[in-house]
Amino acid sequence: MTTKTKVSYKDVKKEAAKPKAEREAIVQGRNGERRIPRRYDLSQKRVTELRKNADGDFPNPYRKGGVYHGFVQALVDLGLDKAHSFADVKESMQKVMGAVERGDTTAWKVFADRAPKPDAANPKDLNGRIMQTATVIQRLTGVHPYGLKLAQMKSCVDILAGKDGQPLYKLHTGFSKTDRVRPVNDLKGKRGRKTK
Repeated sequence: MTTKTKVSYKDVKKEAAKPKAEREAIVQGRNGERRIPRRYDLSQKRVTELRKNADGDFPNPYRKGGVYHGFVQALVDLGLDKAHSFADVKESMQKVMGAVERGDTTAWKVFADRAPKPDAANPKDLNGRIMQTATVIQRLTGVHPYGLKLAQMKSCVDILAGKDGQPLYKLHTGFSKTDRVRPVNDLKGKRGRKTK
């Protein structure tokens, strides 16, 4: 019997820092196949540049027009370090991503009109994809730490439980060091539970 060893992003970071065309397939995929590692972090030069160009605003580290950028920017626009309802976050995301043109349409329309993956075990509608974005952007461990760029800005997304059990989202800033960033998810493990 072979045991699967845990691989972290630190183990593949050097390979992921290379230009995409030069990277080797060293990450084990779900079906055992080898995959090329993605880059999830920013260079120290880019971190410094983002902070310098922020002009007092929060330096959103994600690609403009992408769903992670839209989600984080929605929280920035609604207010840092404050909890916001799903409806408010969705509306703000629509404004942020709706301002980014994508050919004849907008980044929001592309995201909102995307059909669920046909082979998905649990296909998600628009609301489900936004909620999933929030949980994915909290990841800081493993080979796919989607929230690492946000952690490099000494911040993270917290998912809090509202009075009625509905999610509240907060861009938590002001951590003293990158390695102290710890996202909170009050709803983790509570989805799918049936009430008695």
